[in-house]
Amino acid sequence: MSSADLIEKDAIAQVYVRYCEIVDSKDFDRMDEVFTEDAVGDYTQALGPGVISPNRASLIASMHANLGPQSSCGATHHNVLNFRIRTDGDSATARVHYYAVHRGRGAHEGALYSMWGQYADDLVRTDAGWRVARRVYTVALTEGPSAVVAG
Repeated sequence: MSSADLIEKDAIAQVYVRYCEIVDSKDFDRMDEVFTEDAVGDYTQALGPGVISPNRASLIASMHANLGPQSSCGATHHNVLNFRIRTDGDSATARVHYYAVHRGRGAHEGALYSMWGQYADDLVRTDAGWRVARRVYTVALTEGPSAVVAG
């Protein structure tokens, strides 16, 4: 693997690190640093049939609803690991495992909801750097009450 390949893969890995930082800071409107404007998110496996986010604005709205100040979700901590990244010019695919912990508040005060799963993404190089254009979000394991992240 060339040094140029390693640099590209690191730049893509940093997209996932930035995603975690943005989610955990609850600064969801900065998701333009992670997703293209027309990014499609497929959450069918995790949330049920037909749960598709058709664009970045929809994804951001969902984050505000499920993790924001009016939700049952307080502090979160997202982690990414096991990066499998393939680049091909200005496009890339990535399979990245995640682990996320969410602390409940309000009616769910003191509860913890943990998730383990995978982001299966198609990325594109933009003028601003690498961005996720399509995400298939899967959950392998959970622990605790999912109502913590249910808006």
